[in-house]
Amino acid sequence: ARLFADLGAEVIKVEGPGGDPSRGHGPFAGAEPDPEESGIFHYLNAGKRGVMADLDDPRQLEFFHGLLAGADVLVENSQPGEYARWGLDSASLCARHPHLVVVSLSPYGRTGAWADRPGTDLTAQGAASLPLALGMPDREPLRIPFDQADYQAALHAFAAALCALYARRSSGRGQGVDVSVAQVMAYCVGGMHLVGAKGGAKWGQRSTSMKGSMYPTGFFACKDGFVCIASQTPKQWDAFLALMDNPKWSKDGQAGNAVYLGLVDSKPADKHFKTWLMDYTRAELIEMAMAENIVMGVAQTVDEVLASEQYAFRELFSDLEIGGRPAKLPKPGYQLKRTPTVLGARGPALDADGEALRARLPEPIQLAQGEAPARALEGVRVLDFGWNWAGPMAGQLFADLGAEVVRIETSKRQDLMRFLDYTSWFFCHNNRSKLSATFNLSSPEGQRLVQRLARKADVVMDNFAAGVMAKNGLAYDDLSKENPEIIVVSMSMAGQEGPLRGMRGFASIATGYSGMELMVGYPEVDTSTGLLPFGLGDTTMAIQAVIGALVALHHRARTGEGQFVDVSQMDSAASTLGEPLLAHQLSGDAVGPQGNTHGRYCPHGIFPAEGEERWFTLAVRSPEEWRALCGTIGREDWASDAALARAETRRERASEIADAITAWGRGQDRDAAVAGLLAAGVPAGPLLELEERNEHPHFAERGLCFWHDFEDFDPCRIYSTPWLLGETPAEVTRKTPALGENNEYVFKELVELEDGEIQTLKEKDVLV
Repeated sequence: ARLFADLGAEVIKVEGPGGDPSRGHGPFAGAEPDPEESGIFHYLNAGKRGVMADLDDPRQLEFFHGLLAGADVLVENSQPGEYARWGLDSASLCARHPHLVVVSLSPYGRTGAWADRPGTDLTAQGAASLPLALGMPDREPLRIPFDQADYQAALHAFAAALCALYARRSSGRGQGVDVSVAQVMAYCVGGMHLVGAKGGAKWGQRSTSMKGSMYPTGFFACKDGFVCIASQTPKQWDAFLALMDNPKWSKDGQAGNAVYLGLVDSKPADKHFKTWLMDYTRAELIEMAMAENIVMGVAQTVDEVLASEQYAFRELFSDLEIGGRPAKLPKPGYQLKRTPTVLGARGPALDADGEALRARLPEPIQLAQGEAPARALEGVRVLDFGWNWAGPMAGQLFADLGAEVVRIETSKRQDLMRFLDYTSWFFCHNNRSKLSATFNLSSPEGQRLVQRLARKADVVMDNFAAGVMAKNGLAYDDLSKENPEIIVVSMSMAGQEGPLRGMRGFASIATGYSGMELMVGYPEVDTSTGLLPFGLGDTTMAIQAVIGALVALHHRARTGEGQFVDVSQMDSAASTLGEPLLAHQLSGDAVGPQGNTHGRYCPHGIFPAEGEERWFTLAVRSPEEWRALCGTIGREDWASDAALARAETRRERASEIADAITAWGRGQDRDAAVAGLLAAGVPAGPLLELEERNEHPHFAERGLCFWHDFEDFDPCRIYSTPWLLGETPAEVTRKTPALGENNEYVFKELVELEDGEIQTLKEKDVLV
């Protein structure tokens, strides 16, 4: 909901008696908790108004309905069954308040076999199969720390809400939006797995290197820390070998073959390459990499993130005073040039606006009813210049929501994901529901034709390096001359401006710069492993680009103005790290590898069950859940120890408690262990294998997967847009297009070329 406030919406935070629990969570600047000075509360609630309401009181429940009558959107993430108790389920709310968009966020969704299960960020990550790929093969799997799955789901929910509001412009009616944390992450994990799935890569090969990709791709130690390397072609390994003076060992067997090393066995090169890296600092390696056009980035510490000149130039951080101390809070990764985000004042004091709101409710909203679109973004046309993952993913979400999305391609230089056979499933996943047209953008005539095409477009999206669109005459300044209402969304590693604007890369390059890579690892041995096997940097930039485009469409609908949206992958990756950044600033906490620990819950982890690679997750959030856990694992003595009722005390004995859970779990069937914990009231879940997850009844009921079985591509399982919109659902509407499949439609109907012109332009190598 804070994302709405950042963009100027009036957001009213409704808290129950005692306030939002996050007020007591910290981090705090002082030694004692202060509910008005919680860092996480202000990070999540900056710029909002506040009111308190006890919804168990019929009069206050009616007051809440009065607020809803004047609201456009309700965002709720209540525990299963809680809102239904008050008659506030999505269907009831939409019946009473037809204008209202009701956004429900939950671990598993409001429908499906697991809808009523208690869950957390950890159990949702486990259900999505994510941790299987993180960590080391001889240790327990790792989650992404600091509730990152919850934040990713929140971004998707915001985008879905914007789509529902866009549909309401024509229908006059709101709708329910159901977003599951587990399903959002399963969609993202599934996409990542498809990169190498056709080549036989198995999800769950925990390592600091990326299996099934070009060598070297991974998280590597060097003289003063770690670097992230991302390779897409053999040329990068050739460049590394040249930097090493083409050593003799590289001529032996397959040591010089980047494809073999990445897809089959990296041992012939690993020892030599890793030894060489240890001779150089991060700065020295980056200097060499930039000179040789190698894609590499550094893994930054929190101090380096906060001191970043690039972040300072782009004004990523907003300054707030919390607990008497200045603190920097990250803003989103999208910069809208006409309607910039502003991270406003501190979060509201408890019931700060209660008196005023109870004295005068907002005016009720009444909208004229119109024809509802079948899908939310019908009538929107997008030109998609995306490559690899982030750009195509953004276009795919638009396409599934009803926009006409035209891939702008060329046979001269194809997207590698289309060109390489073993990545074709990944390409299908990201480009279904789209059209394809081919233009030679290196030709001035080709550039002019795309400029003409932009006259009939609403949005143009790309994820090229900064400056590439301008070089081809397709920057916002060029296209807005043809179409003043055009919205141009450019995604790049560091953004279009700043000292690092020329930086190249994707995924782990961004998460390394944001500090996140160093946070994944095993704290007891102070070892970071990174999260390279999962491309969070790509998926978080894609969804933030979608948000930026949707916000710009809403602005244009009100004003007629187009605008430029500059999306930085490094900014996007840092935008969800408010908690660790604030913990370091307010309390001086060192932020290293987190393992599976949690700042508030204990125990909290991934534990082995009976059998090989069988794991379950659990999280204890309260004294009641702690006592239930003790009874389940046969440690009633701990349940009667009053000191252990406090999470802080349990954290001091975390290793002992984890050992007891591990000993119990090893003698349990995984699903039986989970069932026993849930029956006792402890949030727990299985760490699902990827295929097991894809076929699970819960995900099947919610439509996680789609079978893509059309001509031009081998049949494959891809993943559906993970938002369930009640009235304008997302859906796959057409197969992934062959290269240039829709040229005739685009050339004749959109660019308005005659047959003779088309033939001449083909002969001149312009339409290829």
